[in-house]
Amino acid sequence: MSKDFYSILGVSKTATQDEIKKAYRKLAMKYHPDRNKGDKQAEEKFKEIGQAYDVLSDEQKRKQYDMFGSAGATGNPFSGGNYSYSSGAGFSGFEDIFSNFGGAKNSNSSFNFNIEDLFGGFGGTSSRKTYSKKEEKKEESLDFEKTYEIPIFDLILGCKIEVTGYNGEKANLKIPASTKPGTKFRVKNFGKNISGKTGNLIVKVEALMPKNISDVDKKLLETLRENVSY
Repeated sequence: MSKDFYSILGVSKTATQDEIKKAYRKLAMKYHPDRNKGDKQAEEKFKEIGQAYDVLSDEQKRKQYDMFGSAGATGNPFSGGNYSYSSGAGFSGFEDIFSNFGGAKNSNSSFNFNIEDLFGGFGGTSSRKTYSKKEEKKEESLDFEKTYEIPIFDLILGCKIEVTGYNGEKANLKIPASTKPGTKFRVKNFGKNISGKTGNLIVKVEALMPKNISDVDKKLLETLRENVSY
């Protein structure tokens, strides 16, 4: 008889992967053999849950199941292989629990348990703390970046500008001739101060274009354009 994997997990045929995963977590925890010592019905239920999740959590297998059912065509892996389970030293250690899952297969079928699938939704438990990924703590940069718009002709000819550091300190910064827009300059010890360490002020310069150019100035620029080499 074809097994109804959706009924086994208690979800609808239109259930999302998230709903399937949540249902599996809940049932796997409830019927796990280490929580039901000597209960053959619970052990069989646990195997069924595993079979159902193995199929429904895989989009390709799920499509085949929806078309052919668990019996399927000849050689179909949904025909219901035997999933063995050997109880370990008890429910106290997660390593003991999951060490048995690696051998839970035979020549006809296999079932892979995923720790995150089983425990990912139970926040605040010791299992979550043991197996959760450690988040890398990024150190805050001590440098402080500011952008200054400088008239295009000052970038071409060179100039000096007054810059302000993170804490309001002032300094004069020399901008060399022929500086390109987007160039960055570093002013030491004008950045953030954290735990006794001081960063730098990073000054980025951009070109400020003139709004209006007279006809006379245009002719001068045209002459300049013809005579300047790049």
